[in-house]
Amino acid sequence: EPRDERKDKDQRPLTPARLLGLLDKAKAFPLLSEYHPEALAGVDVRDGKNQPSVTDCGDYEVRVNKAFRFDREDTLVFRLTLQNKTLKLIEFTPERLQLKVGSHLLFPSVTQMGNSIPANSSTEGYVAFTGAADGERNDLSLKNDFTFVLERTPSETDDLPLKGEEGFKK
Repeated sequence: EPRDERKDKDQRPLTPARLLGLLDKAKAFPLLSEYHPEALAGVDVRDGKNQPSVTDCGDYEVRVNKAFRFDREDTLVFRLTLQNKTLKLIEFTPERLQLKVGSHLLFPSVTQMGNSIPANSSTEGYVAFTGAADGERNDLSLKNDFTFVLERTPSETDDLPLKGEEGFKK
């Protein structure tokens, strides 16, 4: 597949500060779209209300509230809700959150989320994925099916009761 040379030539290095700037742009999207739409040139958006995407992993689920594609930076930013369906705290490593898209496996370039989900509760956060594992562009579309998997901390057990199962209490 031929590469777009303009994207390569115009590309500034994607520094940690620029990645944090993309998270800020995603957070400010409603205001920017109303008052400064020019700041969103090259940004595609997928609203989780209109196009739901939920990864059900048994004792927890990951819901995409909003997804943003910053084409020039080849970066996807997600606003996620993590729902704990158990009676125990779920601890995880945000930097090791896996994004599976077809045969691609990606890890975050930056995250802004806690490292736990309270029992029978939820938490929200932002995560960005840039490029592919081999250093090339991922050129992923927001039309893809996204699967998210948490990397649990070693203290977690897999024998937690789910809602509706014996041993689960509200």
